[in-house]
Amino acid sequence: MSEAEEHEVAVANVVAPEAPAPAPCSGEDARKNTDAPTVDAAQLRRRARMGVVLLTLRTIAQQFIVLGGMVYLARLLGPTDYGTFWLVQFALSFFTLFGDAGLGAALVQQRSAPTHDELSTIFWAQLAMGCAVVALVFAAAPFVVRFWPDLPPSSENLMRALSGGFLLVSLRGLPAILMERNLEFGRLAVLDVVLSITFYGSAVVLAALGWGVKSLIAAVLLQGLVGLVVAYSMRPFAPGLVFDRRGIIPVLRFGVAFQTKAAVGFVNGAVTPILGGRMLGREQFGIVSWSQNTAWFSLKVVDILSRVNFPLFSRLQDRPVEFARTLEASVRLCAVATFFMVALFLGLGPGIVEVLYGAKWLPALPTLYVFAVVITIGFVSPILAGALDAIGKPQIVMRLSFAWTLLNWVAVRVAMWISPTMLAFALGLCVHVVFGNLAVVYVMKRMFPEARFLAVVRTCVAACAVVSVGARWLVLPWLKGPMTLVGATLLCAAAFAGLYAAMDFRGAKAAFDNVRRKPTAT
Repeated sequence: MSEAEEHEVAVANVVAPEAPAPAPCSGEDARKNTDAPTVDAAQLRRRARMGVVLLTLRTIAQQFIVLGGMVYLARLLGPTDYGTFWLVQFALSFFTLFGDAGLGAALVQQRSAPTHDELSTIFWAQLAMGCAVVALVFAAAPFVVRFWPDLPPSSENLMRALSGGFLLVSLRGLPAILMERNLEFGRLAVLDVVLSITFYGSAVVLAALGWGVKSLIAAVLLQGLVGLVVAYSMRPFAPGLVFDRRGIIPVLRFGVAFQTKAAVGFVNGAVTPILGGRMLGREQFGIVSWSQNTAWFSLKVVDILSRVNFPLFSRLQDRPVEFARTLEASVRLCAVATFFMVALFLGLGPGIVEVLYGAKWLPALPTLYVFAVVITIGFVSPILAGALDAIGKPQIVMRLSFAWTLLNWVAVRVAMWISPTMLAFALGLCVHVVFGNLAVVYVMKRMFPEARFLAVVRTCVAACAVVSVGARWLVLPWLKGPMTLVGATLLCAAAFAGLYAAMDFRGAKAAFDNVRRKPTAT
């Protein structure tokens, strides 16, 4: 996930513009549903598949932009500038926790369609919370930045500038609420590509002009402004002058639980910048953060399916058979993408890093391998946790989150006490990922015994092992430049697909049919 996308995820669950909204109304008209007409299970699954296809096409186009931008910026800026940006961004994300009470997610999850009055209430509530966050950031920036003595003095103003990007992102939340409920992802794909072009295009130009880390900050602000304009041009919404205090209470009940889980996740993720930033310093922290983000590149597929599955599962929560079948299919697709990427990093890691990012990033290889291996189990929880949210049980994952957050802080402290190195830090970070994901799988197996998670993953493990070993010994020695890297990647992809199909033809066919076949009603 790119820096800009991580910033958006911290402040808004989705960003999805679409067809024109109903005009503002009053009286009885204000209570009309904003949902599309009721659809059956077959149409929901068809919309979900189309959403996956559209978001996958978006991701392919987007990743050409993202990869080119990340490679250029990584070669030009280096670990120190990236470390500064990630630390400042983390400090801002602490304040953004209070700028979103999970209201958007609550409206997506609820069974009845949100009325115009409800949407207007949410708009004004989010605007008020966003302004409060910006004011708090401006006042607290000097004190927060002092926590990391290694940061440059300009970091205070960098954090204040980033808070403006948060406000812009939060203002475009209403189009997302309406579109995510109806699983309409066509214009969302267009918006996401526009956002990527805006961020990386402006960041690359400004970095080339010598702006350094300021190029990333300016790119976030420009991206937020363009996204706001494009979102409302695609999905106009004019809030009414109404704030329904009573109507917001039921929404807050789910939203607060949802956001509490996000707050626990923030505390869990805070281990990296708080302990890593202080104990490793900016440069080594930048290396660890880069290797983690790079190794977990396959989570792009998980992001797509999680984005589609939350509204889909919310609409299927009373249909357990459909629910379990869709959940199993999601895990299968994510497993294929994840294990293939892991095979690439384990087999071709040195070549990928040196050819794309340059020799100065080679010290990141040991931590890259660690994070690549652990994501083979770590990809599961986002899918399953989203399913629990969709059936109105975010408190289950919230309780588990408390446990693995405590485990994370303890494990990292112990690892750094034993050996204060980047590798030890990475190993400590991975302990909670393994145990936390196993716990989520156990809970889901008890709730949905029809879903076969282990059988889905088993073949991917074998294919990943064979491809990674073969790539390391047979392909890596002749990987010398960009063209050979492309050829090696295609060769590994063909080998992985062939092995997967040979070992589990029915599973491979099911994964293919899940995308192309029209569903049948149940």
